[in-house]
Parts: sequence; C-alpha cells; structure tokens
Amino acid sequence: MSGRRSSGSLEGNTSLALSENMEYDNLFRDSEALSQYISKGINYVTEVAVDLEEVDEKEKVQRMDDSLRNMIDIENKLSAQKEVLERIKIRTNNGRKFDDVVEVYDQECEKAVKDYSQVSEEEKYLKNENYEDFRQKIWEVKHPNEPMPSLNQNDDDDIVVGHQKDSLTCPITTLPLENPVTSDLCKHSFSKEAILSLMRQNGNVVPCPIPGCEKQIMEHNLKENKRLERKVALENKKKKKSNKMDDIEYTNIDD
Repeated sequence: MSGRRSSGSLEGNTSLALSENMEYDNLFRDSEALSQYISKGINYVTEVAVDLEEVDEKEKVQRMDDSLRNMIDIENKLSAQKEVLERIKIRTNNGRKFDDVVEVYDQECEKAVKDYSQVSEEEKYLKNENYEDFRQKIWEVKHPNEPMPSLNQNDDDDIVVGHQKDSLTCPITTLPLENPVTSDLCKHSFSKEAILSLMRQNGNVVPCPIPGCEKQIMEHNLKENKRLERKVALENKKKKKSNKMDDIEYTNIDD
C-alpha cells in the first residue's frame, strides 16, 4: 500500500493515517473534535455579531456574517471528508482491497469539494440551521417583537433540499417528527429515537431510510435540527388553531 503524503493539511494528515494504520475510529474521533471546535467558533461569532448589532456596527456585523459563511464551508468540507472515510471503511470491512487507499481518499474528497462548489448560495447558507440562528438573533436585537422575514424566498412548511422536499413527517414512523435530527451526509431528517432504534438493531450503521438514498448513516452523522423542530411546532400550532376554528363553526351551525 502506498504511503505517499496527500496535499493539504487536514487531507494530508487524514490520508497519512489511513495509509499507515487504517485507524478509522481514531480518525472519526479526530473529525468529531474538529467539528466541536467549529461549533464553538460559530457560537462565538454569533455572540460577537449580536454585540456589534446592538451598537450599530453594521460593517463589522457583515464581517461576522462572512466569517460564519467560511465556517459553514469548513464544516461542510469536514462532513464530506468523514463521509469518504465511512465509505472506505465500509468497503474495507466488506473485504475490498485498495492498491492505493490514499489516492482513493484524495480523489473522492476532491469530487466532494467540487460538488459543494456547485451548490447554490441558498443551499449552502440560507437553509443552514446555524446561519438562520445567526440571522434570527441579529434580527431580534432591533425587532424583539417581530417575526423575522424568511431568508428563503420560497420557504414554506417543507424544507427544500436540492431537488427533493423533506416533509415534516418522519419517514420511519410516518408520524410528525419528534426531536428531529438530520443526517450530515444526505440532509434527510428523522425522529431522533426512531433512527437511533434502527441503528441499534443494525450494528450502529443503517442505509438512509429514504428510498433511493444510498448513504450509510452512523450516529455521529445525526445533527439536531432546531429549525425543523420550530417548523414542526409551528405546523402543530396551525393545526390546533384550525381545529379550534372548525369546532367554533360547527357549534354555530348547531345553534
């Protein structure tokens, strides 16, 4: 197996470790640690932006916005690299032999980066939970009692991901989502306990339950989706209000 060093800091370290030891679990833990650092950075940028908005430092707030977008790009790149590692691990566990596992890793990472570069600005940022939370908190500084306008001009009760729509129903239980989590591999969402239960039954890794999706999902791929949780709560509130109005109309008819 070739031991050449890959170009790039994160890719280089990951490729070298793959070539020398194939210690996938350690690599996943390292990636998770990096993800936590990025998450802390996102929280810090958001807090600073709110402080700047309070003193009307619009240009500096915009710089924080730019910084957050850069962090989101890094977060997505890291997620893509973890996905590549998972695919290689699965193939290795299934008996696949690689002439040069480093080259395979590099090529698949390069393709993932290229694919991400072709994603629209809306898909990259406006539908990102961290970015929406960032804009929401800034909005509330000057508009504490007003709902924030949607960042997505086409926003509705479903979330559009690529050419698909993820409904507010869990594809596993077929019931409204509860504590929704979203896979960072394919962006499909599930009720947290439902997907974790599937994983416990299938050795902690399951193919995405969405028909046609071939992503292999592990627990560390699941991210809490607060934006989707808010949408579910809003939809439930709308339904309760609608049912209440129906009851009132029915009562008036009887009278």
